Amino acid sequence: MNDNNGQLSMLTRNYFKKKFPLLYDICYENYKGLVRNPQWLLMRKLARFRIGRFLREFFLKATAKSSNFYVNESPTLFPYIDVNLVVDSLKKDGFYLGINLPENIVEEIVSFAHSNPCYIHRQSRLGFYYYQKQLAEIAYGEPLTLAGYFNTALLCPAIWQLQNDPKLLAIAAKFLEHEPAHQCNQLWWSFSGEVTDEQRRQTFQMFHYDMDDYRFLKFFFYLTDVDANGGAHICIRGSHKQKKLSHLLLPKSETDAEIINYYTKDSLVTICGKAGFGFVEDTFCFHKSKTPINRDRLILQLEYAITDYGMQHDTRDISGLRFLVNPKL
Repeated sequence: MNDNNGQLSMLTRNYFKKKFPLLYDICYENYKGLVRNPQWLLMRKLARFRIGRFLREFFLKATAKSSNFYVNESPTLFPYIDVNLVVDSLKKDGFYLGINLPENIVEEIVSFAHSNPCYIHRQSRLGFYYYQKQLAEIAYGEPLTLAGYFNTALLCPAIWQLQNDPKLLAIAAKFLEHEPAHQCNQLWWSFSGEVTDEQRRQTFQMFHYDMDDYRFLKFFFYLTDVDANGGAHICIRGSHKQKKLSHLLLPKSETDAEIINYYTKDSLVTICGKAGFGFVEDTFCFHKSKTPINRDRLILQLEYAITDYGMQHDTRDISGLRFLVNPKL
């Protein structure tokens, strides 16, 4: 009876999620915040507005003890990176390109991705190995669009090394003007193929912006070759500093036409690169990924912010993870 009730509840949620996506997202965000972390929910309401971010930054500066929030002399994977240049670009354009991974780090993370289960839409009961993708689609009942990994820093030393790299932490500290709090890692596949508009919205393939803190940034690393048809990331230059009031009052996924009409086509920056190519972005900018057409895309994201609200980590209790497809097949 409990299993039947759980299945009915899931079907009901999925119905409303597909029928009324914006209303569902608003209700779910409020429910999740009230139940798990009201401070996170309050931030989500205030951080979209300049006055909210200004007041938070004013309070932080008044209580900060030092501007040298992070000092670490341990070796970095990025000795060539100029921290000041990166931060200046982040503040001006909203992104900086060219924080590239050594080849051995790429190989280690890709090997991890192929030898560990990923989970459809990061749902802990829908696990499968990447080589089982076709079997997973049969079991799931529809083509797959996204699957991510759990416990990445715990299970992959290369990701742990990146998460604690002193150069990345120095960039985060200078940009945040505060000791960086690690919010999350995300390692995921975006699968190639045709998708509906609703699937684009659910898989971050429509323009949107993030509200993960009053100030935050994300490092992205391509782990497969990415060209214009391979799931390229697109961001809108300068859109972290200028948004329509309607975008602030009712955050939602926006169409290409809406974004281009407001920001102009010249503001679109399409980011392509070989496996290992990396960049950092203030994802309060409007951004999206293109739908992969000719190959699946594997990407790693590291996020740092002023506060860790405990809402985004990829850590999961192994005992609660389940396979959709028999791992022995």
